[in-house]
Amino acid sequence: MRLLTAALVIPLLLTSCSKATQTENRTVKSKKEKVGSKEEKIVRALLEPLKVRGIEVKEVKPAEGVKVPGFKAFEVTLIDKPNSREIKRYIFLSPDDRYLTLEVFQVSEKGKEIHIKPIRPKNPEKQLKVDLSWVKEIDKKLSEMNVPHVIGKSDRKIYIVWDVFCPFCYSHFNQIEEVAKENGVEIHMIPFPIHGENSIKGLLYYTQLAREKGTTEAFKELYKMGNGDFRAYMKELKNKELKLSKRDQEQLKTFFNQLKSDLVKKGVHATPSIIYIPEGEKDKGYIIVGFKPIDQVLKMK
Repeated sequence: MRLLTAALVIPLLLTSCSKATQTENRTVKSKKEKVGSKEEKIVRALLEPLKVRGIEVKEVKPAEGVKVPGFKAFEVTLIDKPNSREIKRYIFLSPDDRYLTLEVFQVSEKGKEIHIKPIRPKNPEKQLKVDLSWVKEIDKKLSEMNVPHVIGKSDRKIYIVWDVFCPFCYSHFNQIEEVAKENGVEIHMIPFPIHGENSIKGLLYYTQLAREKGTTEAFKELYKMGNGDFRAYMKELKNKELKLSKRDQEQLKTFFNQLKSDLVKKGVHATPSIIYIPEGEKDKGYIIVGFKPIDQVLKMK
């Protein structure tokens, strides 16, 4: 039953929010209300199964200014440890505490159009800073293993976690140099063989290519294999001949497998992911799961 509850709760509470789904600004008088023990108990009991996903309830409080007829609104703050983020959502209870809903939609009309959007906090998600001292060690090991992985030259560094069989990653292989120049950053491409042996073999070929042509040209060459067609690229990559020595291949296989294990232990579990240590910080920074425009990443303090 707990797993079923978690399966129902997670999609509703953890769906990413775009600007289109955020609530409008409201001007209201602040009321210092308190959550009754029974109300908080109900909300926490509902969210308890999220712990299996590493998500814990930080706070439950009345949602000031949110008025939905027939319901009491509560703002819940969650800490999503695997994704290093704080999430805020509303939960709605009936006055007698017998009925609960995780989502209420606001309906409005503009001419002949009907607009429907979920009622959610203004800033529903916030990345949390974590210790990233380990990423510098990984960066160093890549260099020691002679795996070329740096594009651009700058004091400002962005680490992008990628895989040869990540469709989104592939679609940007021919743009990395341009992105580095436009944003004045040095991009460190951290390989993450998320697709097992196929990824390992693909990374061996990437390493062979990068040693021969350099990081920037290697990524452009990978992109040209499919000219934007991911399926054609996959087929071509799988048929590529490895010219690395057997000894070199075995050492790199061991290294890439260990790298995957290390990244998972540090909370990286998807490609692409972006790792960024803001200027002024020594080792504290952000792990951003999925893609975020680099210019927006650089604004994070």
